[in-house]
Amino acid sequence: MFCPKCGRQLPDGAKFCDRCGHSFAPAPNEPSPAPEPRPQAQPQPAAAPEPKVFNFAAQSGAGEAVLGSIGGAATAAAAQAIPGFGRVLGGGFKSFFKSIGSAFKEPKKLIPAFVLAGVWLILNVLQACGVDPVPTKVLSFLTFARGGTSGGFIGALGGILGKGLFAGAVASLIGLFTRKRGGEKRSFGATLKGAFGVSPDTLWPYLLGIGAAMLLYLFISGGATRVSFMGGAAASFLAARAALGNGFLKRLIGSLTSKGKAKAGPGAEGFIRGLSVGFAAAALIGLSNVNLILIITGSLLALGGGVMTILQAAGVVKLGRGAAQS
Repeated sequence: MFCPKCGRQLPDGAKFCDRCGHSFAPAPNEPSPAPEPRPQAQPQPAAAPEPKVFNFAAQSGAGEAVLGSIGGAATAAAAQAIPGFGRVLGGGFKSFFKSIGSAFKEPKKLIPAFVLAGVWLILNVLQACGVDPVPTKVLSFLTFARGGTSGGFIGALGGILGKGLFAGAVASLIGLFTRKRGGEKRSFGATLKGAFGVSPDTLWPYLLGIGAAMLLYLFISGGATRVSFMGGAAASFLAARAALGNGFLKRLIGSLTSKGKAKAGPGAEGFIRGLSVGFAAAALIGLSNVNLILIITGSLLALGGGVMTILQAAGVVKLGRGAAQS
């Protein structure tokens, strides 16, 4: 089953969404259905309980169709199958533009973005005017204010992406502290494993994700890796949240690897967890300002992990449970 509010995949029978806190309990004023009369002449054997029926609409941003009364495990699995790549991507763009429209209807949602934009503008103007004392340098470092100010046109594009990731991480953190949460709670160890853990059958996609994150970090930093630490930290945080949830990134990658199944394969989750580790590692390595380390390490991991992932998918290389069984 999926949460109708945020699209997170949940275990059957869940009463709360562990991401947004949405309750699945019936409305208090909703009348209960009258019990069916049973014949009194002879005792009848108890009927088998009917499977639970959920009536929900998946978010359009998930790229999923609106589902009606879904009952039974086989029917639910078929109806909740991950759609194709194009459909997920199109649904993501639709959800993005829809969220922009809803934000303008509720201006308070734009306050963090306006505050960040104002801070970035002031810090960059001060730097351009030659006013750059230690406090402004520290604030500029903590807010990723200089993202996009180096590396020419390509660096500017990367900086725009990095600033978007940073703003998204800030908004996500604000949501974590302000949103009411209910339902199942995760232990700290389970959270770390879900965000950064690796298993034998996900090793190669995991390494591919680490390498891809290191190369992407070079792009968003515009080559100025030392001052872009917070951009990498923000990207790592968002990737970790994507690994724990069932958001757009997991559905997008899952659409390439699930082959129409109702759940993304372990390779998709391994790749996203690799991204979270790779961005964090790249931010730390970038403090040395030796970009060649990131270029070599990221290229080797991305190339090696990608080739081995393809060979594993083709059955040429076996690793993990499958190798043990054979």
